[in-house]
Amino acid sequence: MPVLEVTQLRLRGVDVTDLRLLDALSTVRSTLKTNSRFYACIEEPDLIYILGLWPDLDAHHAFLASPARDEVLGPQEDMLEFRWTVHAELDAMSSLPLDAPVIAITRLSISDDAVDAYHGALTEDRYTLIEATRPFNVAHLWRCDAEPGRHEALLFTGWEMRASTAYAAMRGKYDSIHVHHVWNMEAAAANKSHT
Repeated sequence: MPVLEVTQLRLRGVDVTDLRLLDALSTVRSTLKTNSRFYACIEEPDLIYILGLWPDLDAHHAFLASPARDEVLGPQEDMLEFRWTVHAELDAMSSLPLDAPVIAITRLSISDDAVDAYHGALTEDRYTLIEATRPFNVAHLWRCDAEPGRHEALLFTGWEMRASTAYAAMRGKYDSIHVHHVWNMEAAAANKSHT
């Protein structure tokens, strides 16, 4: 099954609006054919996220272990510092709320003994979340490359503007939560070129 790559990078001496950065990211996307999207973080403007779809987890790992990795990613390494990557099974990029002006990317760490309670709370709260974020998709995924015995959920919600997403129903069902709101760098560049 295809897997979504979610990668967080920190900018190095370049502004998120610098077209050289977007050109470098677009070149990598064209080479790898991952249908990647590039997002800038609202809370921490020096962070960006890459969301890309791989045929499977092995395909991404094979690329990272290959000599082609340095050739493809090398040109952007002076602009970007790698922070982390996680993967989750995803049927298609269209399942994500990519058309939203702002996406909340949420990572939740869940202990073994709280997985069922978390899943129940999410199921119970799902309709409220879908209504609150309408007309944008809600994507709830489980990390497929977590360490044995660890569980991590990823939640992607779309918003008209940065929202303070409520997780009241899930409180106590996770060990930690990290939420970043992001905006589409390519859409912003396209809008800027039309003004």
